Amino acid sequence: MTVKTKRYLYIAFGITISIVLLWFLFRNINVTELLEALKGANYWWLIPNAVLIVLTMYQRAYRWNDMIAPVKKVAFSKLLAATCIGFMANNVLPLRLGEFVRAYSLAAQDKDIPKSASLANIFVERLVFDLIALLLIFGVVLYVSPLQLDQSMKLGLVITIATALVGIAAMLILALRAGQTGRLLRRYLFFLPERVKDFIESVILKFSRGLEFLTDLKSVAWVSLQTIVIWILMGLSNYFVFLAFDFNVNLDASFVVLVVVSVSILVPSSPGFVGVYHAGAVLSLMQYGISQEAALSCAIVLHATQYVIVTFMGFYYLKKEHLTLKTLEEKATEEMAGGSDDSAGRQS
Repeated sequence: MTVKTKRYLYIAFGITISIVLLWFLFRNINVTELLEALKGANYWWLIPNAVLIVLTMYQRAYRWNDMIAPVKKVAFSKLLAATCIGFMANNVLPLRLGEFVRAYSLAAQDKDIPKSASLANIFVERLVFDLIALLLIFGVVLYVSPLQLDQSMKLGLVITIATALVGIAAMLILALRAGQTGRLLRRYLFFLPERVKDFIESVILKFSRGLEFLTDLKSVAWVSLQTIVIWILMGLSNYFVFLAFDFNVNLDASFVVLVVVSVSILVPSSPGFVGVYHAGAVLSLMQYGISQEAALSCAIVLHATQYVIVTFMGFYYLKKEHLTLKTLEEKATEEMAGGSDDSAGRQS
């Protein structure tokens, strides 16, 4: 089976999951109640929601600045542009290409930044710091909230914890023992041609450059604090949408929705996490006694506000930096297939 065929199958699989989940969510819904809930919402509350979403994007770029600093000091404007472009790409492109697009867009703006180092930053940011922050927030929420988890939510939490622990171990090994890791792989991959082993060792060394900040305890602590701030802002942004629908829930509900949705979108889906996002939000809100119609109407608005704002910011910076989405998508697809070099294309 060719790489292109696998790509199309994965895309079709994700779209199928989105369609099935949307069918499941809407199959027994009272459309009249759903429309009444949407019509009756106080959309003025979306203003602070939008402000916090934008602030979150700025905070993500600010955090990235500290993570990439050991490689090179990068202008904040370039980091913000790459961040917005990457998150936009996750909304409009299949296969979660946004993380790769984000690395390529930074490399396209600053030729001195290897895309491998950017990818290392992004992977440790998403796989380690974001997951740990979510777990900490969720733990605090469960401590102060009377909410009881069902079996599916418990399973998702266990999987998330296991993933975070594996990610931490892997990233620390690469950061502290990159050279030894490369040599060890050469020994166990003896059956491969020398040029392939050279390539693998080179990639590991380049990738480890993006993990250098992990060797500085002060940097790790500062990045961790910024990560907590990011997720608190995101949780608060949810709460303003709850106010728009006049939900009688405490603040902890917004963070439960945040965590469950964050786990839900790990499931393959269409671009923009359609279906998986809504299912996670509805499942969470119904735990608080909210009807399925009201929960679904809120989920639709929650998703729409984030989607529109992030996508608009991404396309704005895409044009501002004279980049093309097609070129970035091609580069990101090549990277996923393992067939690209350490450069990025730029279109003027």
